[in-house]
Amino acid sequence: MQENSRVVLIGNPENRRVHFFQEALQQAGQDAALVIPYLSILNSEYQLGDVLVEGDTVRVESPGENFAVEKKILALGGLENALELEDERGRIYYPRLWFHGFSRLMASISQQAGNVSWFNHPDDIVSMFNKPLCKQILPALTLPRLPVFSSYDEFFSFAKKQNYSRFFIKLNSSSSASGIVAYEYNKRNGKEQAYSTVEIVHGIDGDRFYNSLKIKKYTAREEIRNILNFLFTQGAMVETWIPKAKHEDSSYDLRVLGIAGQRRHAIARLSRGPMTNLHLGNQRCAVDELELSSSTWQEIDSLVEKTMQAFPRSLYAGLDILLPRNDKLPVLLEANAFGDLLPNLLHNGENTYLAEINAVLKRQRLTHA
Repeated sequence: MQENSRVVLIGNPENRRVHFFQEALQQAGQDAALVIPYLSILNSEYQLGDVLVEGDTVRVESPGENFAVEKKILALGGLENALELEDERGRIYYPRLWFHGFSRLMASISQQAGNVSWFNHPDDIVSMFNKPLCKQILPALTLPRLPVFSSYDEFFSFAKKQNYSRFFIKLNSSSSASGIVAYEYNKRNGKEQAYSTVEIVHGIDGDRFYNSLKIKKYTAREEIRNILNFLFTQGAMVETWIPKAKHEDSSYDLRVLGIAGQRRHAIARLSRGPMTNLHLGNQRCAVDELELSSSTWQEIDSLVEKTMQAFPRSLYAGLDILLPRNDKLPVLLEANAFGDLLPNLLHNGENTYLAEINAVLKRQRLTHA
């Protein structure tokens, strides 16, 4: 970075994202970042204002994959017994309260930081995490907003009256396909089915809900009701299920990394089911193999540019982009503030982290020119 300028990274020191970023700094000929652990901030071990100085460039990394951090965020969100929770792998813990705590944490980081530069500004990070808000910010680029439902019964009453009968239900603030349902209602026979990453475990203290790496198919109404009631209670939105473009025998969507307003790294995610997330066992496909037209790439580039303009204080975002099977314009499904974990994917010889670092260096050169 520039003389007298540091890179400061707020994250979980043990996480691979931190290691990848430090490696990229070394590749760029830069000093290693000063790492401030989330736990140190959440435990009030010091104030950021005492650590950060004017001219620092701060990167806020994902707080995920650390249960101690998750409990602290839940406590910040108002869960009284958060620190007593036991780590049950894959369990979905109170996503509404988690997002409230995460929002408060990002606001505190922003307020304490003072006059620094950001890779992604904390306020933008929160906005990207908030899927309904993203729809409000970018209505022309996203799928139409459907009504907000508080229960399965409300949703089912709505679904029965529609000409279309396929929907996606998603938690308002989640990542990695957590708490997602692809729902179908057959108007001819009145039957319904749902494909979901959510797995129900029935216990003496009630139902618990977990994320599964295998897509579950549900046909029993009571099971579907239980899952959707849980999601709607935690805050979930509904979208029309749009058929995705096909490549060979699979449907696909795109993960595109936008950096400084431009499309950079891109990969297709192939699936024979409704969810394309790679951690669910789906396949990556080089975008060149899709043989998309130049006009389609121009439309994608326009979508990336307009999306990033909505978050002017942030350098990058991982954008999930749907190409409808009916050849309509590309649609933004989600903007991911931490959507740059794309190992071994290069663009112009740079991995995602190195490309972001070089973009910051370019920004600094222009600022000081």
